[in-house]
Amino acid sequence: MSLDFHDKMIVAHAVLAGLAALITAPAAILIGRYFRSRRWWFKAHLFLQIITAIFVITLFAVGLLAVASGGNGNQLTGPKKDPHHDIGLAIAVLFFLQFVLGIVAHFTHSAGAGTYTLTTPKSPLRHVHVGMGLVVTALLYAGVKTGMDEWNNVSDAKTLVPKGVEVVYWVLFALAVAAYVFGWILEPIRAASRESSAVGSREKVDKA
Repeated sequence: MSLDFHDKMIVAHAVLAGLAALITAPAAILIGRYFRSRRWWFKAHLFLQIITAIFVITLFAVGLLAVASGGNGNQLTGPKKDPHHDIGLAIAVLFFLQFVLGIVAHFTHSAGAGTYTLTTPKSPLRHVHVGMGLVVTALLYAGVKTGMDEWNNVSDAKTLVPKGVEVVYWVLFALAVAAYVFGWILEPIRAASRESSAVGSREKVDKA
């Protein structure tokens, strides 16, 4: 099957979006969720965020190029605008805002350990960063889903997204959501365990 320039650009756009939405963005979030007590976590988190940023910049540019090649302007305004392109614009803006917030949040101190809730121990700025990160990732998932739907409607080759691709999308989506929710529930238990171990160590030192 031969693809024209428009379809080739859409395929490239879709591959980059899939890598960002299904691999690098959720991996960065899960590292932050499960490994914040490790010294290397921030470097790994930042590395994955940088890779995601590269994907987002490139897929946004390739997407605009694909749309322009079809003679439809940019589809961000006008009668041919649609939810997929609105989502893409929102991702581009919010991703880089939360990226900067994440850098700043890392160098702000926690308000301190208190009761072991599901949000301990993050500063208010970190809460904003985490919340925005989840919103951006949700938009990435939505962008991929609406993009698959759009391919079925606008592909010059008149092809459909393979069912296998849709299955992989939903499986990876479900695994990422389940892993995050599990880590979210587990966090106060892990925090309490770490504090208990720290108290025990201090008591042993006091008795020595």
